[in-house]
Amino acid sequence: MKDPFLQISNISKTFNHFTALNDISFDIYKNEFVCLLGPSGCGKTTLLRIIAGLEEADHGSIKKNGEEMLHLPPVQREFGIVFQSYALFPNLTALQNVEYGLKNKKVSKAELKQRAMEALQMVDLEQIKDKYPAHLSGGQQQRVALARAIALSPKFLLLDEPLSALDAKVRKKLRYEIKCLQQKLGITTIMVTHDQEEALTMADKVVVMNNAQIMQVGTPEEIYFHPANPFVADFVGSINIWNHHVEGVTKAIRPEHIRLSKNQGMKSEIKAIEFRGATYRIELEVIDSASPLYSQKIEVDLFASSIQAFNLKRGSIIFVQFPENQVLTYKEQVVY
Repeated sequence: MKDPFLQISNISKTFNHFTALNDISFDIYKNEFVCLLGPSGCGKTTLLRIIAGLEEADHGSIKKNGEEMLHLPPVQREFGIVFQSYALFPNLTALQNVEYGLKNKKVSKAELKQRAMEALQMVDLEQIKDKYPAHLSGGQQQRVALARAIALSPKFLLLDEPLSALDAKVRKKLRYEIKCLQQKLGITTIMVTHDQEEALTMADKVVVMNNAQIMQVGTPEEIYFHPANPFVADFVGSINIWNHHVEGVTKAIRPEHIRLSKNQGMKSEIKAIEFRGATYRIELEVIDSASPLYSQKIEVDLFASSIQAFNLKRGSIIFVQFPENQVLTYKEQVVY
């Protein structure tokens, strides 16, 4: 197996008495797109800043191609970075903003302009090169920031919640463009996000974090279909989760994996039907008193054809089934 490009080992960080990172370790391989995913305050941005050298770790190690880089200043770590706030200079044009990042590279003015134009072309913005940030849309500003980062020909790219300030439609378009550009350039990329959809659609590897610790590292498919613990199951995607007191475990199932029946399973009553475009979200209450889920609310995702086939409406009585191979079981009990 090939050696890791970046090895993050036992990184810890505290601020006064607050633990921001607690013994964080994982590997990143060359050309991987890695997402650090987790709720606000879990430590993901602090970790990104430590990788960049903008924050010091209390202890631990970060090696690039086998060489320790924690002692190196940011300028020697060979990365490009894109911030949530874009951090563009308002008094410089789009082209000048991209050129600015190259000024410490000691290249001629002609080469500097050529490289900046090539970077703008990569993000399809050469036509707005003479416009100032105030005259650009949020999506365009973010692409200028991305062009400034890749113009440096960095060994790896750091993205700190780069899409969070954009509206949903622009965000969806730009995440596709960023992923395509990353694959085209073959650049190792680490992106911080709290948006599970961004992580699932863009990442080769997802690092799920909570309370300063890593909860799970895996592919998007592994994280979604085989969550390692109740937190990951609940944080990534929608899920029904309950404590099975008789067995002393926690069980869970995704809404799309639940099956309906007209006469077999847990007897339930439809409490709400929510139209979601391609699917409907159905909220049921289990009214089968013999079931361990008696009186619990269950969410089910269905296509319109199923709604019609079962003639479902609020107040309808229906039976639900949990396919055994789709039920997740965890030893720990969830505290509500």
